[in-house]
Amino acid sequence: MTFHNAGPAHPESASPDESPAGMKLDAGLTVRRRFLISAGVVLTAIIGVIAAHVATAAHSEPTLKQPDAAATSFDAAFWHLQDQLVDLRGWTEGLPGIKTSGYVTSINNEPVDGSVVLVWHGPPDPVQRQIIDEARRRHIPISVQQRKYSMADLERATNQIFAIESATGEFHNFKISGAASFSIDFDGVAVIGQYIHPPAEGTAAADTALSQALTARTGVAVTIEHGELVAHRG
Repeated sequence: MTFHNAGPAHPESASPDESPAGMKLDAGLTVRRRFLISAGVVLTAIIGVIAAHVATAAHSEPTLKQPDAAATSFDAAFWHLQDQLVDLRGWTEGLPGIKTSGYVTSINNEPVDGSVVLVWHGPPDPVQRQIIDEARRRHIPISVQQRKYSMADLERATNQIFAIESATGEFHNFKISGAASFSIDFDGVAVIGQYIHPPAEGTAAADTALSQALTARTGVAVTIEHGELVAHRG
């Protein structure tokens, strides 16, 4: 998938009745993509799993709110399902050989249907088979979403992007606020920030030129988002 076609990727279902992840998030900023934390922190709020590398202050890891004594049966079922999905993710990321496999990440759809989308780079391998078999053993629906880039590719590209200072190089007229090394609906890196001065050629043309320049530098598709990521301290 290229920058010019940044819609949701089409997962390859592990079984015909399993649904892919494609829910959009309208955040308070102009950023309209859901992000995952590359460090593995799982935020299982209704809006989805959100994260990014923040270019300013370090952020504190959020903690999950636990149900109280007055929780309804729906709340209890939700938290039970959430625990099951988090346990499967932990089991997956502890598998021998996971770091050298095609595993990119997994997306938990507990607010939607309790399924897992296994995001994968490259051909299926024995590790992928183990994950699918374990999910089915736990009665968790699972599908596979194929990606062009590995997590190593995405993290390398993100690091290259952060090595460029605002107002220099490709960012000569751009102040970077953050970058997402993984985005649910874009196969590449999303760069978040604002132009320092209104581009003479117009924002759309400037976005295209900037994304193309960053893609050429990193070898990974890059898309531009407008907004500012603010680090919230707990």
